[in-house]
Amino acid sequence: MDPSEEKIPGKTSLPNKKSKLVIAILAFVSLAAIAAGSFYFYSGQTPTETDQAAPDSVTTEEQKSSEPPTVEEEIIDQSAQADLPLTVSSTEEQNSERLDQKITPTTVDEELAVMPVPLPEFKQKTQATEAISSCDKPTQQLDKFYKHLDSQPYMAGFKLNTTSKSHFSALSKKLLANPPQVTRESDDLYTILKNTAHFFRVSDKNNILMMKGILDNEKGSIEEILSSYYFLLTTPDCSMTTYARGIDRDALYEYACFFLNTMGGRLYLFRRDSLSRMVVTYYAILLVDLANTENNNRHGIALKTPVNMLIAEMETGGSALKQSETYLDKLYDLKEKYQ
Repeated sequence: MDPSEEKIPGKTSLPNKKSKLVIAILAFVSLAAIAAGSFYFYSGQTPTETDQAAPDSVTTEEQKSSEPPTVEEEIIDQSAQADLPLTVSSTEEQNSERLDQKITPTTVDEELAVMPVPLPEFKQKTQATEAISSCDKPTQQLDKFYKHLDSQPYMAGFKLNTTSKSHFSALSKKLLANPPQVTRESDDLYTILKNTAHFFRVSDKNNILMMKGILDNEKGSIEEILSSYYFLLTTPDCSMTTYARGIDRDALYEYACFFLNTMGGRLYLFRRDSLSRMVVTYYAILLVDLANTENNNRHGIALKTPVNMLIAEMETGGSALKQSETYLDKLYDLKEKYQ
């Protein structure tokens, strides 16, 4: 054996010492790794278990809420509900107070003032009916009168080519289109004679005879006929009726002045019976008074004398007139007006 390879007593070899040191380091590292893993494991599992426990508690509460209430819980709920109306009533009072503040009487009045207030239907119908009937009644009276004339034997002798209504409507328009001369009548005799024969000149002999026959045979209807004509001719709402359409109011005024203020007109009336004369004079006065009201008395006819004369005549000989009281009441009003 080589003397260099012999073991020296009392000394350990270097490789053996290094291996023991490595083993010790590895053991320490392993223990440290095990300890760190254990710490990480336990510290990581704790929050997960906590998180899982929360849903379990929620599920438990849901199960409890779905379970039927116990007797004690029902008693508690009933006692709580017994106190509820007090709270609700107070809330309703607050709401009502707020509504009262918002809807004040002034607000309601303003809304009502803005809203249109239509007339009730029955009032509208009543007003329309009154407007129609006020014109219909005199129109029907005149229609009835002309139908009566058509049935009278004395009218057959005049041999009219049409109904009496159509005949007299055409004759009236012809007379109104040719009024008499009212002013400066007494300037010459010719004008006086012309006015005296006015109706004979404008109409013909046959019409004059027919009008005389009607005045003689229909004395009882004259007042009603003249009243109906006057109403239709002087009422604006009736201007489009059969008897008022196309009638010249100015021409009517001329004839009223003719009967009141001309010799020819007065002579014509004195040839008639007293009742017819008084009624014609009465409506002539009303037409001139209407012209005064409308500021259209262009001939300046004074009514004081005609009114006084007619009052005196009616008081003495007008008792036979059906509407004598109505005539006198109106004449006395006019007497006060023109005194």
